[in-house]
Amino acid sequence: MTLFEQFSPILQSDIPATVRDPRLLLDSQDDLSVYYAPFEYTNPKAKIVLVGITPGPTQMVNANNEARRSLIAGNNAITAMKHAKETGGFSGEPMRSNLIKELNDWGIHKWLRLQDSSELFSSSKDLLQTTSLLRYPVFINNRDYRGQPNMLKNPLLRRYLFDYFVKDINSLEGALFFPLGSTATKIINELIKQGAIDSEKVMSGMCHPSGNNTYRINYFIGDRAAAIPHATNPQSYDQGRQYFRSKFLK
Repeated sequence: MTLFEQFSPILQSDIPATVRDPRLLLDSQDDLSVYYAPFEYTNPKAKIVLVGITPGPTQMVNANNEARRSLIAGNNAITAMKHAKETGGFSGEPMRSNLIKELNDWGIHKWLRLQDSSELFSSSKDLLQTTSLLRYPVFINNRDYRGQPNMLKNPLLRRYLFDYFVKDINSLEGALFFPLGSTATKIINELIKQGAIDSEKVMSGMCHPSGNNTYRINYFIGDRAAAIPHATNPQSYDQGRQYFRSKFLK
């Protein structure tokens, strides 16, 4: 039995699933807890893979709710998982808007021959795979997990990283991977060193699209006339953007 089959009765129950719903608890260790949300679907035709750390509360709820709607409508498991992944991945505002701004600034839409990167979340979903290093929502002391403890050193998190993300890499041979933020980038770089992913497939430098980074993203894509915001280093972003443009937008 797959995890989706195991948890689909809960997703369809009279009481909709909530954030950190105890009925969806997958694993726990010390202060860490891992919950189920339907993020299994992998798009083998994807050209771009956006990589976060772990789904947050908004993404968790949105994916659960969409899977619920899809199942109640009579769709099969694969269709329901696909709908849930497309709806939940990097959902919520300003996260998705921030992400689209960065993608457009780098020229992702031009590379994919789109009018705008927002099409990746609508008419051109077939080109996109959203994913996380940790497929299922992880919390520490009931708060968002942001990279500590290190998932490569923590036995529980390392297992989830290798059992899901690393295995998924093999089914996305024709795609470029874009880690979002410094934490995802550091882990991806370690996986490159271990031979789990080809460095030529990774385009680093994008900022995580969290609302906490809106002011940074607005600076990155703006005219740069204002002073550099506090605790902001545009060098990685600029280098990544330039490398991508020089390689794919000649």
